[in-house]
Amino acid sequence: MSFSEERFREHLKQVVSSQTNDSERPLTFSELKELAESMGVSESEWLELMQKAEVSLTTGLRHLKVENYTDAIVSAEEATAINPYIKDGNAILAQSYYKLGIVDQDDELFYKAEQYARMELKNDPLDSIALNVLSAIEQIRKEGKYSGKLIKTIALIAGGIILIFVLLYTCTGNNTPSQEVQAAVYENLDFKRLQGNAKKLEASYIQAIETRNERALELVGRIDNRSLKKEFSSAITDYDFDDIKKSEQEYRLVLSEVKSEVRIDNTTRITLEGADNRINVAKKRYVEALALYNNSVEQADNPGTHKPITQR
Repeated sequence: MSFSEERFREHLKQVVSSQTNDSERPLTFSELKELAESMGVSESEWLELMQKAEVSLTTGLRHLKVENYTDAIVSAEEATAINPYIKDGNAILAQSYYKLGIVDQDDELFYKAEQYARMELKNDPLDSIALNVLSAIEQIRKEGKYSGKLIKTIALIAGGIILIFVLLYTCTGNNTPSQEVQAAVYENLDFKRLQGNAKKLEASYIQAIETRNERALELVGRIDNRSLKKEFSSAITDYDFDDIKKSEQEYRLVLSEVKSEVRIDNTTRITLEGADNRINVAKKRYVEALALYNNSVEQADNPGTHKPITQR
């Protein structure tokens, strides 16, 4: 009888709990198997679990190769949760977190990448992927590069300094600005910050679409139907970024026809799915930032030159 989903989740819970309670001495592979057997897991079910871990890790590696780092992490974490000793499991997590850290400019992701790299080296002291990740992170530290979170922190500190100077000016200046003027200054600073963040995320959203479109063009050469080939090529090359909603509808409509006529291999399929996932994530961040800016403009008493931005 196959291993039930409920028992599978309980198995993962037991593994995580055991490792957390005695983090200095994680379970050995034999103890891991004994734990499963104590839950009534048969030999065939144990082998099924190990196979599931291998499949999850292979899926994670495929996502990593096409730069779909978020899904790579999800798959690799599922694999290592089942079998913490699976070959290259922590190495793939280390590389995925490192790559995602570069994209998001987030120190927390670099920290996780370092953790997983060191865990991999405990299993295999000569693992080249883990060693390369640690070396790359060390280089980033030496060069003094700042992540997005650090930049935000610095910006907040700078904002605090500006406030101090404004307050000092209010107390000591001959031409003391009114409270209304002070409020307008603070409001203006916040508008610029929110607007800048929305523009930055808008650029990331567009870049994600452009990257997806470049990869989709690789399918054009596989289409035998001349009319369909022309239509699909046009949907990509004539993509209107001023009307993304319409362009996406046209692209997806033609893509569905292409999929019905062209046999798409797994690598290409995963590549396109990964690109679409990145577009969805980028769009979500952009829409949220845009809504925050537009709401601030609408609620402001004196928005001044700041106007709401229309979503692409």
